[in-house]
Amino acid sequence: MKLWQKVFLCTFLLFEVLFNVSFFYLIEHNFNQNLHNEIERGLSDQLIVLSQIQTDWSYVSTLPGQMGMTGGVQDFLKNNARKYIQYYDANKVFLEILDTQNNTVFTDFTGKTDGQRLELSSLDSGERNYIIRDIESETYLFVCSDLTLDNKAFKVSYIRDISNVYRDKSSQISLFFKMNIAITVILAGGLYALIWFLTRSLRSLNKTAQTIADGDYTRRTTVLSNDEIGVLAGNFNQMAEAIESKVNELELTANKRQNFIDCLTHELKTPLTSIIGYAEFLRTAKYNEEIFFKSLTYIYKEGRRLESLSFKLMDLILVGKEKPEMHYESVSSLCSDIEEALKPQLERLNVALRTDIEPQKILVERDLFKLLCTNLVDNAIKASKPGGCIYLRGRVTGDVIYAMEIEDEGIGIPEQDIQRIFEPFFVVDKARSKAHHGAGLGLAICAEIVRLHEGKIEVTSQMNAGTKVRIEFPQIYN
Repeated sequence: MKLWQKVFLCTFLLFEVLFNVSFFYLIEHNFNQNLHNEIERGLSDQLIVLSQIQTDWSYVSTLPGQMGMTGGVQDFLKNNARKYIQYYDANKVFLEILDTQNNTVFTDFTGKTDGQRLELSSLDSGERNYIIRDIESETYLFVCSDLTLDNKAFKVSYIRDISNVYRDKSSQISLFFKMNIAITVILAGGLYALIWFLTRSLRSLNKTAQTIADGDYTRRTTVLSNDEIGVLAGNFNQMAEAIESKVNELELTANKRQNFIDCLTHELKTPLTSIIGYAEFLRTAKYNEEIFFKSLTYIYKEGRRLESLSFKLMDLILVGKEKPEMHYESVSSLCSDIEEALKPQLERLNVALRTDIEPQKILVERDLFKLLCTNLVDNAIKASKPGGCIYLRGRVTGDVIYAMEIEDEGIGIPEQDIQRIFEPFFVVDKARSKAHHGAGLGLAICAEIVRLHEGKIEVTSQMNAGTKVRIEFPQIYN
């Protein structure tokens, strides 16, 4: 059973139980109150009737000859009893007078009272008994007490029809059942629609979760309210975004790893094929000094290429392995060492290096910083023409940023390739890269070094006009 169905069923049953119990309690309470009022009224009316009879007898008994009554008290009661109830409802109030042997002296009650009359037994002086009795289809209240007139004892019963009290109860119960049917239908329909409307966010959330579980990580649920369910939907969307981001990141990492393996396999295959091929050729061919020397030269070049690739891979692995221990180092001193190390290469290729370094200390790992700048300057040298110039600048920007710039006047980088130059094994000019034994790992190493220093690296380039690489280091020593 679904949640909204459980909520509907529980709410409906709870309302029905409370409604029925409350209504039946109210009906029973009203019935008991009305019955109590009828009993109190009967007791009061019966007492009034007794008082009137006694008062009238006291007056009549003082008259001479008792106004011709030969039968005494019984004649008095027979002749005058009816007037004591004439002021009450003729069809609802009756009077019954019996002697001590329960013989009827007077009665205007037409109902059958056969059987044991419990209310007439054990009547002590001044005591009154009452009983409610069903006779045929009506219900009557019998209020009985003793009456002594002229030393003669009588039993006086005040009889009142209280059927309306029971009819009212039955009418209320019948009305309740009709109302309950109508309210149940309206409540069921209204509650069903209301809960269905209020839980629409949950259904949307469940549908979205199922879609995401099937692999569509771009799906989001619609936030339809600001209540707890709406907050849940918002949090679910944030969770879905985090999952999508993580999945995309994992897919990107997996693609990069696979691309790295494919490129590494390709880079290893070419020189190994050349080395094995020339070695096999030397084993099978007749000795010829020129061919022998040429083959050894190819083997040597391809071996150097493998050596360069292995060193680059080792640098990439070691750089990304763990965060290095950093210290505040002088930028001027580090750049002097870099310039000195690259001097032979600059002179051999007839390329000038112009440095403009603002003295400052920055938080770096000394060897990684030198490797970073060396790789970038080396790339600039390879991209420059003989007689070209490379600029190495460093200056403070803002309060806590030190910016390094390496700019050349070389061949430049196509705009569509700038976003990919930091990928391992990506090379812009494959022919030029192969001539310099490049494997496309230098800039990947540079990007990893900048990341470890929590810095930022940007590249701008224009074809046949040159390239500028800007690196920002966030922590300087003031």
